Amino acid sequence: MRAQAWIVTLAVLSAGAPAPGGADPATLADVAFIAGHWKGDMGGMVSEEIWVPPSGDNMMGMWRLVGDGKVKLFEFLNIVQEAEGPVFRLRHFDRRGVGWEEKDKPIVLKLVVSKPREAAFEGPDSSGAGTVRLTYRRPSDDALSVTLEKTNQPPQEYTFRLAAPLK
Repeated sequence: MRAQAWIVTLAVLSAGAPAPGGADPATLADVAFIAGHWKGDMGGMVSEEIWVPPSGDNMMGMWRLVGDGKVKLFEFLNIVQEAEGPVFRLRHFDRRGVGWEEKDKPIVLKLVVSKPREAAFEGPDSSGAGTVRLTYRRPSDDALSVTLEKTNQPPQEYTFRLAAPLK
């Protein structure tokens, strides 16, 4: 069992995630690279994600999907600095503003990878039966790539271009 724990610890440290056992956790500064107004095409629909830079202990964002001039769905996003590191919370809403998740149960994803211009958040899905992993990468100053991985589903890739920097 000790060897397995050591391997897990090495894997976590090599991935750049917050280290267990008292090491300094990641901070909002490590994920601030996602700030901006991002737009992309998703099969003829507009996928748009906006993140404001960190202020205090949080970052706030939203994502929406628009097709045929109408919003299909949107998400309210926030990342809050907790003792163990940044924690990503999100809620889905339909076009009428009706939430998908229970009012006291947002999807909660913990930072599991923190590298320069890359961060991955992971946690249980809304059903509790599987996991969700969101990986953000900033391959260039004007591009943001987001990979959504869910248990038993193929990964979904979202590619965005910087529509406007947020100051």
